[in-house]
Amino acid sequence: MFFSSKKILGLDLGTSSIKIAELKLNKGTATLENFASIPTPQAALSNGDITDTFVIGEAVKTLHKDRKFSRKGVCIGMWGTTAIVKKITMPKSDPKNLKDQIKYEAQQYLPFDISQVTLEHHVLPFSSSADQLDILIVAGQNDSISKYLEVAAYADLKCSIVDVSCLALANIFEFNYGKFNEPVGLFNFGSTSTQFVVVFQGEVIFARDIPVGGFHFTNEISKNMGLTLEEAESLKLSQAEQADVPENTRTFMNMALDYVTEEVRNSIDFYASSNPDFYISKFFHTGGASLTHGLVDHLAESLKTPFEPLNPMIKIRPGNKKFSPDYLEQISPFVSISLGLALREVGDA
Repeated sequence: MFFSSKKILGLDLGTSSIKIAELKLNKGTATLENFASIPTPQAALSNGDITDTFVIGEAVKTLHKDRKFSRKGVCIGMWGTTAIVKKITMPKSDPKNLKDQIKYEAQQYLPFDISQVTLEHHVLPFSSSADQLDILIVAGQNDSISKYLEVAAYADLKCSIVDVSCLALANIFEFNYGKFNEPVGLFNFGSTSTQFVVVFQGEVIFARDIPVGGFHFTNEISKNMGLTLEEAESLKLSQAEQADVPENTRTFMNMALDYVTEEVRNSIDFYASSNPDFYISKFFHTGGASLTHGLVDHLAESLKTPFEPLNPMIKIRPGNKKFSPDYLEQISPFVSISLGLALREVGDA
């Protein structure tokens, strides 16, 4: 998977920004040939659901043209309510019947009609018992997939792969860090959603989009202090830079911090209850909202588990002089998903 030249771009459609990454792979390392981002058009995307495909497509088209990306094929990441990634356990059966059995089992876990989704699966190489199979299922709503394809079409690009953002997070982690023989938790803290993924021996064993992110801090300040979202965002960033801010800014930041921490803890508790034999001993974090003042420290203290920044550039070299060390360090928290998508190639399972 990691040993041939890539011919597609990684396209990350986030609530606050759209990011495109272009990689060239060579023998387990990669070269960053191009990267760019722009703000996401307002109200055009909500919790992973694209509400205006034309506006998003035009934004992608402009970014692709202005920043002179050469490739036309893209891998787009779905996230939020549009896609489900879940590990299920089922009895072993005749391999000829496996696909039908997975479809039958999956419909018990999916929140939407099985006839309205595209379903993929991956049999995990380990299971809870000898007579059972652990299987990772990935389901995307067909209507949502169509919207992602429309975005590519409006941008004059070819959508070669529709992926899932949490799998892209696992992909970039494994590429840089290799396989761990103990469960590792990965967090990508975004604007309105946080991808939480658990990987073990190179396999995803749990994935969930938690509907919290950096916007919750901004919104808490805005609604309690009677400020616009732009003014509230400025105060949030000022606190992160240790600048003087009104005292009650910290109060409302802490209120949001408690809420976000509780939501994250609930997801970790849910994972632990369904995977009692796979205890997470370490977390890695990335994403723009991971820079929110106090967030990571508060989580580490609350969960009594170490958090480490996920460096997506360990095995990725700059492809030209514009990618200076300072610039790469600056964009590092924002690029994991787009780079994980760019690692994919046509024909990957």
